[in-house]
Amino acid sequence: MQFKTVAYTEKDGILQIKLNRPEKRNALSFELIGEVQKCFAEVATLPNVQVVLLSGEGKCFSGGTDLNSFQAGGAQDIRRGVRFFQAMFNEIELLEKPVIALIHNYCFGGALELALACDLRICTPDATFNIPEVNMGMVPDGGGSQRLPRVVGVGRAKELILTGKTINAQKAELWGLVNEIVPPEKLEQTGISWAKEIMANGMISVGLAKRNVDMSYNMSIHDALECAGMAQSIAFSDPNFIKRVEQRFLDKVKGKKA
Repeated sequence: MQFKTVAYTEKDGILQIKLNRPEKRNALSFELIGEVQKCFAEVATLPNVQVVLLSGEGKCFSGGTDLNSFQAGGAQDIRRGVRFFQAMFNEIELLEKPVIALIHNYCFGGALELALACDLRICTPDATFNIPEVNMGMVPDGGGSQRLPRVVGVGRAKELILTGKTINAQKAELWGLVNEIVPPEKLEQTGISWAKEIMANGMISVGLAKRNVDMSYNMSIHDALECAGMAQSIAFSDPNFIKRVEQRFLDKVKGKKA
């Protein structure tokens, strides 16, 4: 499968997807958004893929939405375009496999909403983040108003959204927006290392755990616990479950003997 604005490679169960418009700071055009969605829907779901790394080619992760993609139109046209963008973010979030965003330099607007749709975020010290829509008389429409409060809390989310301010990597880590800051030369390798650590676990249970965490935000505590119980029943029915339990028991026994 060939794309114009997205590049991807797969090796040893790790799919690396790169936003590939470096001449435009990987701005999120309609074409790029459509290709990212298709890549997640068709390539990331292949059985040989276990973890996805999402990054940007060139000097930055992404400078945000390509406003040149928008054409003047009525309210229905705007909503149609917004739903197109939202579908891509949802595709990432709904994938029952972990997705790790590897962020360097700019991660602005729609790009931050893209990163928020991922499960984990690793960045370099030069990374900067913002949700600047209010500066232009718009509102965040790709999940910033929904996913950002869940990651950093309502107060911090409103601080970013209502001011449109830019924060650096250190503050992003302090707020919990990113999981770790690493040197640029170690960004990709750290992502691969995290992916391998995840892949050492039962991948069915990893996928179920991811979805259970995401879904629980929209449920009462009792419904969420019921959902967790149902996910557990699926995990227990995996033929590899008993094998993994037996192997862990044998490893413990061997460790004690040593």
